[in-house]
Amino acid sequence: MRRLPTFGWAFLVSIWAGLVGGAVIREPSVDLVPLYAVICQLLGLVAAYWTMREHSHILKSVHRPGRVGMFIIVLFFVMVPLSTVFALALGDTSVAGVATQWLSYLVGLGSALYIAFAGGFDWAWETYT
Repeated sequence: MRRLPTFGWAFLVSIWAGLVGGAVIREPSVDLVPLYAVICQLLGLVAAYWTMREHSHILKSVHRPGRVGMFIIVLFFVMVPLSTVFALALGDTSVAGVATQWLSYLVGLGSALYIAFAGGFDWAWETYT
């Protein structure tokens, strides 16, 4: 797939990554919420674009909206429980608490990108339909 459509899909995915990441990571100050959301979106954009370029054949299928839906679901259901556990165990605003919540974002982002755009969706589609 060409670079511009790939960038478009990566940008769409990164918006969701920014929204979920910026909303779930508990910031030490409310002033950091927009900054965290933008950082999450930029990280998501770079990771999504790289993943989609590496697996460009994935975007040639007709299941692109389903892949975005699966990305959102996996990101949410991996990141929210992990970050909640870390926040409860280490505190919302401690350095260790915030760092582990960022780690949970990266784990959720990686899991969601792998499942949605690197083969997991295809396996689920073939297995369950």
